[in-house]
Amino acid sequence: MKKKRIRTIAGMFLLAGLLFGCSGSQRLSDHFDEAEVKAAAEEVIQTLNSKEVEALVEEQWNTVMKNAADADMLKEQIVPIVEELGEFEGFDKEAVTGAKDPDTEQEFAVAVIKVKYEKRKAQFTISFDEDMKVAGFFIK
Repeated sequence: MKKKRIRTIAGMFLLAGLLFGCSGSQRLSDHFDEAEVKAAAEEVIQTLNSKEVEALVEEQWNTVMKNAADADMLKEQIVPIVEELGEFEGFDKEAVTGAKDPDTEQEFAVAVIKVKYEKRKAQFTISFDEDMKVAGFFIK
């Protein structure tokens, strides 16, 4: 029960970048390339799988995410979740959509990637800003 609550809280906390007013899914903006977004999302997942959370935060998080979820938080709350999944086996289904913050008009690309692990599957939802920095992160 406690682990489920921690996962839910961590997931909601990490999605903060996307939840700052972004409205529903829409067509991917011309500012983004779908293949590049998928590759960037896969890289984020692989970096997390290798537990290189400092690199993930420093190199791939945008400023909002750096303030919302630092490397220590990832080590304490997210890495254990990933470890429970077992060994990484591969990427499964992938989809990319767009999102736009109605207040700032900032556009985002949102990748939803299902990943196969040894013990079970996980679904990652990762949003990127126009600089291809992670603006939102959720694992389910």
